[in-house]
Amino acid sequence: MSCFPNYTESFFVNRHDADFMGYLKPASLLRFAQQIATDQCTALGFTPEYFKTNRCAYLLAKQSLIFHRVPRIDETLTLTTIPEKTKHACCRRITAAKDESGTTVAEVHSWWVLVDLDTHHILRRGKQELDERWNDTIEASMEFVLPKAEAVQQIPSCAADYRSCDMNQHMNNCVYADLACASVPLEQVRNAPIRMMSVIYHREVVMGDTLLLQTGQAGEGWYTCGARQSDGLPAFEAYCQI
Repeated sequence: MSCFPNYTESFFVNRHDADFMGYLKPASLLRFAQQIATDQCTALGFTPEYFKTNRCAYLLAKQSLIFHRVPRIDETLTLTTIPEKTKHACCRRITAAKDESGTTVAEVHSWWVLVDLDTHHILRRGKQELDERWNDTIEASMEFVLPKAEAVQQIPSCAADYRSCDMNQHMNNCVYADLACASVPLEQVRNAPIRMMSVIYHREVVMGDTLLLQTGQAGEGWYTCGARQSDGLPAFEAYCQI
């Protein structure tokens, strides 16, 4: 691994970050991981203005997370993020969360792609000034796994509206994680928190569209997928496990 510094930041687990049992939600952990990635870029001078001027943006392709212990409300977590140079069009990033005792309680692996804002094409090579600041290689501590259900059933749809969309005017990435967790039977979640999740982001769901959802059991966990109502194309797939 190269000697470039990684980036560390603390996050407090507020009540709105937790589920109805007081455990940190997977969606909240993913939001923390996305925020620290943005903050690292900003600290290095890669601000929103930089990406706008250079007509490019990082978009999430997929993510996976695991809780070694699920934090609860009122805990302070210290996150450290480690980015890797672009390889095979993906910029991988590992983010670890430690509790106040210094014990690693969770990990997030994220795969980002750099997209041309004018053509909407994925840039096969990262920009030099970005890759120069990332690590040559990072060691993965877990594999990306997303089992699919053999049979699925329709569940209530979700509108891309004021509640679910961000400043980009499409459904926020973390909403998909909440939708996946909501597909797990409540009696299961009451007994134990969700400890593992994987998400693939296929396409954006723009404001005004609707996400059609299906779910089904897959092995020891639950599979959820969503398609855009406007054209029927898949938007995301997710798997979560207690």
